[in-house]
Amino acid sequence: MLFRKGSNPKSIYVPLRTKFIVLFFLLITIPFLIIGTISYRKYTAGVERSTVELSNQVVNQININLERYIKELDRLTLTPLYDEDMMQILRKHRGAGPAGTYLSTDETLKMNLFISSLAFDRGEIESILVFTNDGGIFSNLDQSVRKRWDGSMADWMEPVEREDGGLTILPPHTAAYYTEGKHGMISAARVIREPYTNAKLGIVKIDLTPRGFGSIVSTLRSSGSGLLQITGKDQVVLYSEADKLPDSRESYITASAESTYTGLKVTSLIPRSQLREDARELTNSTLVVSIVALAAAYAAAILLSNRLIKPIAHLQSKMRQVKRGLFLERATVTTSDEIGQLTEGFNTMIGEIDRLVKEVYETRLKEREAELQALQSQIHPHFLYNTLEMVNMLALQGNTRELSGVVTSLGKLLRYTVGHREQMVHVLDEVKFVEAYSRIQGMRLGDKLQVMIHIDSSFDYCVVPKLILQPLIENVIEHAMGQEPLHLILTASVDEEDLVLSVKDDGLGISGARLQELEQQLYGSQSRPAADADQGGFGRIQKGLALRNVHQRLRLLYGEPYGLRLDNTAERGVTVSLRLPMNWEAMNDAVPAGDRQEEEE
Repeated sequence: MLFRKGSNPKSIYVPLRTKFIVLFFLLITIPFLIIGTISYRKYTAGVERSTVELSNQVVNQININLERYIKELDRLTLTPLYDEDMMQILRKHRGAGPAGTYLSTDETLKMNLFISSLAFDRGEIESILVFTNDGGIFSNLDQSVRKRWDGSMADWMEPVEREDGGLTILPPHTAAYYTEGKHGMISAARVIREPYTNAKLGIVKIDLTPRGFGSIVSTLRSSGSGLLQITGKDQVVLYSEADKLPDSRESYITASAESTYTGLKVTSLIPRSQLREDARELTNSTLVVSIVALAAAYAAAILLSNRLIKPIAHLQSKMRQVKRGLFLERATVTTSDEIGQLTEGFNTMIGEIDRLVKEVYETRLKEREAELQALQSQIHPHFLYNTLEMVNMLALQGNTRELSGVVTSLGKLLRYTVGHREQMVHVLDEVKFVEAYSRIQGMRLGDKLQVMIHIDSSFDYCVVPKLILQPLIENVIEHAMGQEPLHLILTASVDEEDLVLSVKDDGLGISGARLQELEQQLYGSQSRPAADADQGGFGRIQKGLALRNVHQRLRLLYGEPYGLRLDNTAERGVTVSLRLPMNWEAMNDAVPAGDRQEEEE
């Protein structure tokens, strides 16, 4: 199965298993096809060469046998010249016309006896005939051959006479001198002449049976090598296997031999399809064995590819788990080859990554805790400075009761901030801390400060970060105080699933430019200008730092969208709101910090 994968839209993801199987198939199939094709062609070419060589040998041998046979026929046709009785009989009938056409019984007996002796034990000879000039016929076949011949039966005599006493091989022709005419007769004939006067005495003719030439080529025919043809002068076909005529659509391998003695040409025609048939039979046998071998090779390729891919797929699945953040996953090492080494390296790498992640995570937690504590420690140093100045003033004035109240409230504040290290507290604890803080500020400011806390008791056990409200009260006192008494209201509400704590005042308010500057300090990445930071120190107030610290604490703890918001849309004063998640967990059975303080006292 193919998948498109990656940033490049044209790249195609092909599984490694598919690649291995395709590679194995190609490595097995392509060499098999190449070797099979080359072997088939080499085998066919070799068989063709062998067949040509064998055909040439057979054709040459047939040509030699044919020459011997024709020489034998030549000898038979010359025999009458050496028999004086036969020559005397021919001389009596050498004249043309009816005067000498009568054949006596004695002549017929002598001639037939002589001819029969020539044809004895020669099954390939149909008959031996002697044609006299006056129309008589002598033959070893008394009953089936006519006694007389005429011009209508003598169309074959013209080429014999042209040879002027030489042996003539007659192509297939019609022998009408038989009582039942025979067609396709092949014959050897010669003109018989007077040895001294060279006068024509007659014609001797040997008719061959259909197996005449066939007996000569029987070895070739029995070998099944193809088609044989014997041609005479002018390419006239003297003999051809009747049941295997050449096919014009077929391609043949040709081997031939021509006799200088007889002028006959022997040609062997072997169809190439016959050779290919033999090659196909071998190919089919080889193909069956090869298919079985290929099937076994393909099965071995699939098993081998699975064996190679299985550990890689296992390693890939473990990588997916690690990608999800499960650094405790380890791959099983099943082999000792390169894949096994890769798996061991993967396990080592993941172990090291897990160790580094833990170190970085723990370091980050420690850094975050240290940052929170640093932010927390920056919230109230200047308040302590002011309180100590007020204690000093009361001590100088001798107001011991008020001094005792201030010292008591300050002790509670110190227990809450310093004596207990909880980072998360209940809203009730924060409210009690704000009340103690407000009492100290009220002693210092008198009627100029009015603090009202309107928080429903249903929010008492909601968990919030420690020291999250006091910096807001302190910020109002430091920046919103004017000539008129300052009223400050602390409220709590629910917005969707979040808790919203608001500090609203009716003080001096804040200009739009200053609000924009504060928002840049709160929400921007830049730190406060150095001019403002230089205003801190012993007995001085670091202006604008409290709100930023509170906002950064909420962002570090909860992230977006929690934090601090400023609103100056009211006619007088500013409203500062804190948004944090509603959380009731973990402290339902705990004793509020304020109650612990009372128990400790």
